[in-house]
Amino acid sequence: MKRPHRRHTGATRTKLKILFRILFVVIAAAVITALAILLGTHLKNKAASAESVLDGTEVQWPNGGGREERTLPSGVEAEFRDPDLKVCAADLDVANVSEEDLMARLISLPSFYNAVSVRVCRSGSLLYVSPAVAELTRQAVPKTSSGNDDIEVSLSEIKDLITVASKRGYRVSLIYESTPDVLGGDDPSFALSVDTAVIGELASLSPDEILIDCLISEQGTLDFDTLASMIGYLASLRSVSGGTSLGVILPSRVFLDTTTAAQIVNLYDYVDVLAVGIPTDSSAGEEGVYSSVGSECYGIRGNFASYNLRAVVRADAASAARGAYRALVDMGVANVQFTAFVSDMSSKQEEAPSKTETEEPPIEDRTNENAMTKDKYDDMPEETETETEEITEEETAAEPWGAGN
Repeated sequence: MKRPHRRHTGATRTKLKILFRILFVVIAAAVITALAILLGTHLKNKAASAESVLDGTEVQWPNGGGREERTLPSGVEAEFRDPDLKVCAADLDVANVSEEDLMARLISLPSFYNAVSVRVCRSGSLLYVSPAVAELTRQAVPKTSSGNDDIEVSLSEIKDLITVASKRGYRVSLIYESTPDVLGGDDPSFALSVDTAVIGELASLSPDEILIDCLISEQGTLDFDTLASMIGYLASLRSVSGGTSLGVILPSRVFLDTTTAAQIVNLYDYVDVLAVGIPTDSSAGEEGVYSSVGSECYGIRGNFASYNLRAVVRADAASAARGAYRALVDMGVANVQFTAFVSDMSSKQEEAPSKTETEEPPIEDRTNENAMTKDKYDDMPEETETETEEITEEETAAEPWGAGN
């Protein structure tokens, strides 16, 4: 006798499969939901951490500074950030130009410029003799001497340059290169101590602004941890900068990264000047740089208006600077700053005068090749008497046109 329950074995297995599938879907949905909640909580904590740094709530700032002590001379709103300011500055490179040439170059700047840019550091090395660094490292301040090639310029020469530029109505922007190692530490490192000493020293010369470059490495990005470290770093600089505006130069990839939008908004509310570094290749020529800069900046063109973003063009040739400037102007960018001296921003070069304007015009050969000449006449064969008589008889026999009409 067959067992009754075996009659329904196939249907039972089908029901079990359906139940297992439903149970799997429910468990998977629960796991995904839990992971999403955990991720959201993590991101929320990151955002709250960054906001706490921005708001200065229960945050220990380096050197005892605080956000409430910070002043923004140009304001935090876009309309107060000099929207038409062109820091199209001829970079008066203090490392390669003498003080006399600097002053002559400053006096002869064309009306195109309304600011001067002075780079005081390159590749981690100062381009002038810094008494603050000498004191920090317990070294004697060397005296400038024309016979010593290791000594570039003194701090007083930088001060004279800033004074002359300010009297002539130019805005003075100093560019200082820091290192990515200065961010991320809980305690102020030696690099931070050096940067603070140098910024305090430069701010005492009363420039209009100091831009900090190279805070983010070539492979780095602006995540929330880096943002918090950067704000803490800037807070320590503000404790010694007085009324001098402070800004940062970030790589273009930071603005292209869609995950850094919130960080950029927070940073923009804190700095006086937000700038993007734009590299150029002078070997590509003016048109090549025009194309490359246009491609580089097309993806971040909205940031220029949203944050009054300044374009810091790293060009070492006049042609590269002109190509970059043309590309930026075509995108409506108003704030441009160069890091190289360019005396003329016009892309049209004067042509050399033509030699035909000063020399007598050449005499044209108007000889008629079909005209009879003496040489052609002498080479012609002589006519015989027979041919002459035949021609004469034919001409005599021919009646004139219209005869008999």
